[in-house]
Amino acid sequence: MTDFLLSTAWTLGGSLPVVAWKILCLHAATLAVLSLTRPDDARLRYTLLGAALFAGVAIAVTDVALAWRGLPAAAASPPGTSATAWPLWLALAWLAGSAIAALRVLLGLGWLRGVLRASQPWNDPAWQARVADMARRLRLSRTVGLRVVRNLSSPVTAGWLKPVILVPASLVTGMPADLLAALLAHELAHVRRHDYLVNLLQHAAEVLLFFHPSIWWLSRHLRIERERIADQMAAALIGSPMPLARALHSLERAAADAPASVAPAARDGDLLDRIRRLVRPDTLDARRVVALPVLAMSCALAGFGAWTTLMAGPAQPLSVQEAQRLMARLPGVKAMIEASGASHVLVLDTRSGATLLGRAENDAVPIASLTKLMTAMVVLDAAPDLSRPVRIDERDARATASGAASQLPVGASVTLDTLLKLALMASDNRAAHALARTYPGGEPAFVQAVQRKTAALHLKHTTLEEPTGLSTANRASAADIGRIVSAAAAYPQIARDTTALVETVDTAGNRLRYHNTNPLVGAQGWDIRLSKTGTSTEAGRCLAMRIHIDDRDLTLVLLNGHPDRG
Repeated sequence: MTDFLLSTAWTLGGSLPVVAWKILCLHAATLAVLSLTRPDDARLRYTLLGAALFAGVAIAVTDVALAWRGLPAAAASPPGTSATAWPLWLALAWLAGSAIAALRVLLGLGWLRGVLRASQPWNDPAWQARVADMARRLRLSRTVGLRVVRNLSSPVTAGWLKPVILVPASLVTGMPADLLAALLAHELAHVRRHDYLVNLLQHAAEVLLFFHPSIWWLSRHLRIERERIADQMAAALIGSPMPLARALHSLERAAADAPASVAPAARDGDLLDRIRRLVRPDTLDARRVVALPVLAMSCALAGFGAWTTLMAGPAQPLSVQEAQRLMARLPGVKAMIEASGASHVLVLDTRSGATLLGRAENDAVPIASLTKLMTAMVVLDAAPDLSRPVRIDERDARATASGAASQLPVGASVTLDTLLKLALMASDNRAAHALARTYPGGEPAFVQAVQRKTAALHLKHTTLEEPTGLSTANRASAADIGRIVSAAAAYPQIARDTTALVETVDTAGNRLRYHNTNPLVGAQGWDIRLSKTGTSTEAGRCLAMRIHIDDRDLTLVLLNGHPDRG
């Protein structure tokens, strides 16, 4: 799976719990508002339910889009551990559920297409004239076709631009004319309100958010109110609700036809409730007695949910004064930054993402061996067998001849796991080059993977052309290095290897001892969770760390420091 797909899945899966909670709060607020409406005001209730349903879709799309746009580096291309990969599994579950929900809709559309093919035109001049007259009184600008279908239990409206009313043959021959006219008036009301199109949009919402009961509840009640509106329009059109009530009663025992209700049908909704509303509308007010407790409970839930969502929202940027006060409480960090002489500095509060200190943090400069953090992530993203032995050959020696001497001799055979540790802890260039050389597909595939990783992490000022950092073309800004550090911290092996103190490697009878290139690792008073150094003539002394200090996790990036300073 490519880095782009991993990042997309990670973003989607990580967003779903928050989306689910927000939609639940939206549902609660909708219940509160609905409890204030009259039960017989179907149009208002329909509007509220429709707005809530599609607001839920908008919330989901917006949350995922914003999460993707501001994707935290730690979430991009995550490692496949059980502790950190749950968003990926959640995204896969969403994909499977959406596919099943979409299949249900496609089966319904297939059924409807089959019914249309099997139907015959209803060319009775009297009924054509009667339907045309009702359409005119409803101010319908579109021509409505009439077709007769065998083995259909209820009239169905299909199509939007070219609407068609499908009428069961049994009703044409066996139902009294006034009752059949009432059902046709009901279907014409659906055409007038574009209900076929709205119903398909509902199905799209159900496919996207199939996992949320609130979406199904809103969509179901939207269909119920739709049928009530169509009943009211049909009763007004034919002059009396009684023929429609009798016609609906005759459909009560009919079974559903389609796998999914892809088109509005005369028998949709709660038939008994629809009949009662047509015959005895005066009985509806008695249900208002439950409005007050429902309103109180719904408002409480909506208020609690809104508060929780606001509290969990993104942290507000710190003011300059607040950042200075926080840095004043970290004298050790401040002293190290000043001693380094770094011209590009970034200190981030990891939890909030707030910048505590920034100095030319968006300027791209050579980064030397900080490159190896990206090398390690790209290699681990390929899910390799870390116990696989790799032989150091002449290509590794030639590619790194311009850098510091490597202790790894040509011909040495070490595991991929050891190569990662040597590249990260001791910044061994031959180890880093061997990682890229043995990447699945070779060095060209490795370079392409690095480019995909750079895009997935949204690194705006980063260019990486080779795996070691020896090339001055490997450049990045301190801000981008901060994103790289955050991403690398999500890989347990990188965090472990970069903070190891020593490593002993046996090669052809020789024992090679390596030390961490960062003297602060293991030093008293420094709790370092991730570390990487880099030094070259062009890049100066570079340092990237994730440290824990004063109950706070900080990301520290220093670029272009003076090589002659500590």
